[in-house]
Amino acid sequence: MSVFTVRIPDDLDAEVRKAAADAGLSLNAYMVRTLREQTLREALAAVDSEGVLLVDTGDDDPAGDIR
Repeated sequence: MSVFTVRIPDDLDAEVRKAAADAGLSLNAYMVRTLREQTLREALAAVDSEGVLLVDTGDDDPAGDIR
């Protein structure tokens, strides 16, 4: 696990701390969840912009079908 420091404006710090408290999460858990959600959103947007449709084939190892 990595640790890093982020410098943010005081007003944003207050907003993030309140959002974490409102969600019943620690600041760390809230930030990890938020970063994961944004990363997923960006990945899905990139896939969508390429016109690729992901379909669950039910295959346990779908990569095994790629040749």
